[in-house]
Amino acid sequence: MSETNFLGSKLIVSKENMRKNIRHALTSKSQGKFPNIDLNTPLFEPIPDLLSCFAKQYRTAGGKLIICTKDNFIQRLVELIKILPYNQILSTKGDLSKILEQANISFQKCIDVANPADIAVVYSDVLIARSGSLLFSQKYSLYPSVKNLAKDIIVVAFTNRIVADLKTAFEVQEKLYKGKNFEFFEIITPSPPVVSEIKEEIYSPTEPRFILFLIT
Repeated sequence: MSETNFLGSKLIVSKENMRKNIRHALTSKSQGKFPNIDLNTPLFEPIPDLLSCFAKQYRTAGGKLIICTKDNFIQRLVELIKILPYNQILSTKGDLSKILEQANISFQKCIDVANPADIAVVYSDVLIARSGSLLFSQKYSLYPSVKNLAKDIIVVAFTNRIVADLKTAFEVQEKLYKGKNFEFFEIITPSPPVVSEIKEEIYSPTEPRFILFLIT
């Protein structure tokens, strides 16, 4: 047998053996590497108090939190806006805009590139306790991101929308929007402010301050 024929025969045998090994692997049931793994126990321990957990994580992340009631929310919101030196206010949500109108506070209803706002008032649909994050799914000209709207973001949310984790947040959104796609959807965790040499907190549209009015 010539050397060429010998090498060819050897290559054919090698390919056939490889095919047999592949067929055997596909038809054989492999033993799991972790036969005793528990797939039923939750990954995290349940959170006994969602409000306390969220408040702690949110403040630790760098957010400002104002807990209020339905009765004093409007008063506290208006007081804050009047105390802080805001020139341009952005509000794209009807019921929040109505509050500003009743308090004789001027505002803009859409993003004006030539005259940017230094405060925006928005809703957060769901709050995530484990991370202190805010979930937004707005339909009111909030492109490209809530974080880019202004240097101060006033967020309005409710304690009954606090959930433990991201998975539950998505489930809540599915119920709220009945499976429809969101026109705008993002999750934001506040970040600590930049501090100047004179210990002054500095905020900007790229790194804004989040002030959350959490209504109980």
